[in-house]
Amino acid sequence: MIKKIMIATDGSEHSRQAAVVGMKLAKLSGAEILAIYVVDIHRLAQLPGYAGMPGTKQSLMELMLREGERATEDVENIARENGLLCQKLIARGDPSQELLKLSQGLDLIVLGSIGKSGLEKFLLGSVAEKIVRHSKIPVLLVP
Repeated sequence: MIKKIMIATDGSEHSRQAAVVGMKLAKLSGAEILAIYVVDIHRLAQLPGYAGMPGTKQSLMELMLREGERATEDVENIARENGLLCQKLIARGDPSQELLKLSQGLDLIVLGSIGKSGLEKFLLGSVAEKIVRHSKIPVLLVP
């Protein structure tokens, strides 16, 4: 029985499509939604000038947190339209590690797949791929 569904969002259209699919499942099962956005602090730290220019670090973090708030609010609005309960969470860290850690005790992870392939996928890795490979609970990837 599915009682709690994590919908991971990055604010993209792929994530929005995944949220819509996740809501349909939640409505059928009576599940609650946990909307999660992860600020990728490791990727931020690799940006040129991130730590060296006064105020840059704080400005970028604030921008990412606002983006996370917008992304999770979008999922919350979709849940509300469907008469579903939704909690929001903005985490910081490596997205795949944080999502896996926060999925403990939940029943399903729903996330969008961008469909990277070839060398780009090999060099960058994919959050979705890491989640699928290491999750202890079912994962639904929405193309």
